[in-house]
Formats: sequence, structure tokens, C-alpha cells
Amino acid sequence: MIGIRDLTKISDYEWEIPQAYRADMRAPVRIFATRELLEQILGDKSLEQAVNAATLPGLVSPVVVMPDMHQGYGFPIGGVAATEFPQGVVSPGAIGYDINCGVRLLSSSIEAEAAAPHMDRLATLLNQYCPSGVGVEGVVRVKVPELERVMREGSEWALENGYATEMDLRRTEEGGRLEGANPAKVSERAKQRGREQIGSVGAGNHFVEVEGVETVFDQEAAAAFGLQEGCLTVLIHCGSRGLGHQVCTDYV
Repeated sequence: MIGIRDLTKISDYEWEIPQAYRADMRAPVRIFATRELLEQILGDKSLEQAVNAATLPGLVSPVVVMPDMHQGYGFPIGGVAATEFPQGVVSPGAIGYDINCGVRLLSSSIEAEAAAPHMDRLATLLNQYCPSGVGVEGVVRVKVPELERVMREGSEWALENGYATEMDLRRTEEGGRLEGANPAKVSERAKQRGREQIGSVGAGNHFVEVEGVETVFDQEAAAAFGLQEGCLTVLIHCGSRGLGHQVCTDYV
């Protein structure tokens, strides 16, 4: 097991497992965490998984791990590693089975103090309009042919059907749609699992959370993201539900 003694302290918030820690490592592991967070991280196999990730072919150093680090399927959640063509690899199940899981932060100009009396009501409405949990159906239910359109068109389908804006597409990688998507490569089981779950959050560590901006450290960066001190944000962490899990099961 990796312990504190195996880490090199760079600062109060930055630590490193040197490349020399294990003979097969191709790069060091850089961890961003306080001492308190690090002690919690040491309670599972996150750091061992990060060291394993540091052995990947074609790795562009270092492997970096964020403060939300916790044990994944084969690679730690919160871990970031890049591999370079042509020696590099793509691992569809490194983190877990939830392919296409994602996190998005919505900014607002709503002052947290003004919203405070309404938070209970807001929590109730979020629970009502953002279904979550194992097996829970979504707010959008489609038949398989329409689901195949969703898989081909991605966010363009959402825009056409009133679930997205042009700005959403401009702020999403590849405009929210990857060329070459082929629903014929997706099993009928996966389609059946996914067709009634569009518009739901998922289970496990997926959530919709109302947060507040307490302190701004970089005014220019905060302004670019629309973040204002004392105002609310909404953090959305959603999964690909039964469809994504089944696709990963089928191929991995």
C-alpha cells in the first residue's frame, strides 16, 4: 500500500509520487489535495490505480489527480492522463462503466442571500423535474428509431426538440455531436435500457446540486465563466444510464 512516506510534498496543496517509485512507471503522479484530503484518499486504492495509469504506453507525463480523487474501476476518479498517438491507448472502461458521463457547471446572477428562503422549495422542484436513482425513468421517453436519432445527432437533437440552446452547442466539445456515430453498433438490449431514461440524472455519485460562489481568486477567469461572488451556481453530474452501461458491458 502507498503511504504518506512514499509521496514528495511540493506544497500544502501539491504532492508527487516520483517515477522512481516503481520500475514500470513511465511518468510521475501529481496529486492536488490538502493533507487532510490526502489522508482520506489513502483509505482506498486510488493512488495504486494512479500509479498503474502511469505505466500506460504513449503516456504524456505526468498523471494528474484532482482533489475529488476516489477509487474507480481501473483508474482513479478525478485522474487525468493523456496518451500520444501512435503508441498511446484508449481505454473505454478505465474509470467505470458509465461511458459519456459528464459534469457541467451552470452560472447565475442569482444572489445566494436572496435565494436562501426558497431553498427548500427549490430542492423539491429539482427532485421533481430531474429524476434520479437506479432504474428511474426520464422526463423524455422515445421509441427505438427516435433513440437512434438521439445517438446520431446528439445535442442537435436536443436543440431541435427544445432541450438545448445554440449556446449549449457552442460550449460543448464537437458541438455535442461526434461524426461517425453508428447506432447499428449498439445492441438492442442497450437501446431498450436507454429509451425511457432520457432526461434523468442517474444513480451512484450523479447529482444536481445548488452551490454558491464563496470566493473569487481570478477575476478575469471568473468573468469569462459568468461566475460572481455571492451568487448561485448549479453543478450537474449526469450519467449515460442503462444505455451507456450496456454499451460498455457489450464491448468491454
